Amino acid sequence: QEAHEAIRPTAVEHTPESLGATLDARQLKLYKLIWQRAVASQMAPAKVDTTRVDIAAEKTPYTFRANGAVITFPGWLKTYPTKISENILPVLKTKEAVAAEKITPDQHFTQPPARYSEAGLVKVLEEHGIGRPSTYAPTIATVQDRGYVEKEDKRLKPTEIAAVVNDLLVEHFPKVVDFEFTAKMEDGLDEIAQGKTEWEPYIKNFYEPFIKNLEKKEKELDKKKITEEKTDEVCEKCKSPMVIKIGRFGKFLACTGYPDCKNTKQLDNGKEAPEPAKTGEKCPECKAELVQRTGRYGPFVGCSAYPDCKYIKKEKAKVVCPCPKCGKGGIVAKRSRKGVFYSCDRYPDCKHALWGKPTGEKCPDCESLIVEVKGGVKCSAKGCKYKESRAEKEETKEEKNDDKDDK
Repeated sequence: QEAHEAIRPTAVEHTPESLGATLDARQLKLYKLIWQRAVASQMAPAKVDTTRVDIAAEKTPYTFRANGAVITFPGWLKTYPTKISENILPVLKTKEAVAAEKITPDQHFTQPPARYSEAGLVKVLEEHGIGRPSTYAPTIATVQDRGYVEKEDKRLKPTEIAAVVNDLLVEHFPKVVDFEFTAKMEDGLDEIAQGKTEWEPYIKNFYEPFIKNLEKKEKELDKKKITEEKTDEVCEKCKSPMVIKIGRFGKFLACTGYPDCKNTKQLDNGKEAPEPAKTGEKCPECKAELVQRTGRYGPFVGCSAYPDCKYIKKEKAKVVCPCPKCGKGGIVAKRSRKGVFYSCDRYPDCKHALWGKPTGEKCPDCESLIVEVKGGVKCSAKGCKYKESRAEKEETKEEKNDDKDDK
């Protein structure tokens, strides 16, 4: 498919084991992954039988069942072991005697299909012949950036705006969103690239009926009818009717008197959200009540007169440790789209930042700050290999306490 060249070892005999003394821990992990996948891609397919074993127990009328997979030929799994979704069962023969390690009483209910993960979505795109390996990641990133899907437990969950857009496209542009159309378009573009088809008549056959239908729908469709829903609610400020609108963060109630009246109310699962809790403080800008709200990045305190007053109370961040770079500020927790990070509170004068939470201690090798990582701590300096597991950390702490007691 004219995809990008694969990343692979320059020589297959350079095994990960032979480079253990040359590469550091992170480099070795990456090289091992590349080497295993490259070699596995050249090996024979694995043979796995999905198996159901029924076990008749003596002195009881019950039949016990074990479901899983039997690996009859390991193939590429020999080089690149991976977790198989089923339980691995041993090779068994009919009427063979077995001993149960454990018996679990399970009750199963029909479950709806799980939402797609990123890998699952790519697999479906491949099955339908849509896109190319180089376009899968940008496509998934685009639908997230535009608010059509959001990640929930590593799954892609469609938003309310996605449902509106999808229904609109399926109803009014069925040919364009059809799986076969997209796949055939990919094939047609390949033929143009290979010189088998002229591009002008090919594009013309698609574009002319498409633009004609688009112009027709622009006249027929009313944006308000699509994105707004009438309610019995009345605006308490100007007594105009209120409608349900769809915004970037879901549905909300809005006054039809906009822009003269900008009153809005949050909705929680289609119902009006409860009134935000009062804090007893007054807004320093308009003297209205300050209330506790929940936004995109969590809870915050803001003015109850929003959107007329957009004051947000800035909470003083707790200093984790002094900033080692400028020596004047303190390292505090901050939040971005990528998650929590730690940086100097004197930004932009000092731009020192860390992705891990500092412990306040300094690296014994290079004097940089030590940060918490999964399973222990490590040095925050790029290139420094100092790392300590949680068990080693506790042991060192106990030794220091013993030394202190001795003194």
